[in-house]
Amino acid sequence: MPPWIGDAMALGCAVVWATAVMLFRRLGDVHPVSLNLFKNAVATALLLLTMALAGLHFDAHRGALDWLCLIGSGVLGLAVADSLFLAGLRRVDASVAAVADCAYSPTVIVISTLWLSEVPRPGFLWGAPLVLVGLLLVVWQSRGEVKVDPRGLALVLGGVVTTAVGVVLAKPALGRSGLVEATTIRLLAGSAALLAVQLARGKGREALALFKPQPAWRVAVPATVLATYVSMLLWLGGMKYGTASRAALLNQTGAIVLMLMSRAMGDRIPARRWFGAALAVTGVAIVVTR
Repeated sequence: MPPWIGDAMALGCAVVWATAVMLFRRLGDVHPVSLNLFKNAVATALLLLTMALAGLHFDAHRGALDWLCLIGSGVLGLAVADSLFLAGLRRVDASVAAVADCAYSPTVIVISTLWLSEVPRPGFLWGAPLVLVGLLLVVWQSRGEVKVDPRGLALVLGGVVTTAVGVVLAKPALGRSGLVEATTIRLLAGSAALLAVQLARGKGREALALFKPQPAWRVAVPATVLATYVSMLLWLGGMKYGTASRAALLNQTGAIVLMLMSRAMGDRIPARRWFGAALAVTGVAIVVTR
């Protein structure tokens, strides 16, 4: 397979993810928990269909600890983290979310170092501060600018950090599992936990509101398919047919793509925020390549 195939898929993943985020932002009137549960359910159905067509099966011989790690990862990453991210996306524009997403790679490295005793690359010491500076430039306010909602930014960052925790939690089990099967388990666990909590709170009807056919499906369905199915396949393809560090860097260009889309949709993006995004992406590039 030509090496450019992996690069093309990694870049495609960035564009698809950015498009999905823009679509999700158009669903600001939909409760984030309802949107998250709908998203997870549709993605689970697609992955189960993929497993059936590919002849894949759940690993009945998986150890109890691996099951717990995958289930816990699903609860954190797909029930808690995605709900936080979608809630934050209702309060901040896509350009802010794009820069906040750059915190993902450095966060994974920090947690992996503390939890899995992995040794960080030297580039982390140079790249991580650039990501932080980029985030500071995003939240810094000048006179006359529309203020960035601090609660919205905190929710988005909380979603990014919680996603990183979930990924690191699942990492040992993922190494002993098929990726599609493990992803399906995480989605099933996240969906079940989210629904159980809402039912216990007496908010089951609110959580299931989006499952009834409605005009919002015109945006919610394509956003879900793009975010949780197409982008995942492109991400896997980028990793499979290219180097992991190069694919990760190309994936992170989604921040720039998302800002360009945000600007095209009419969002006002201060020059300082563009500079912050450039610093954050540069920081990620140093983290994953040095």
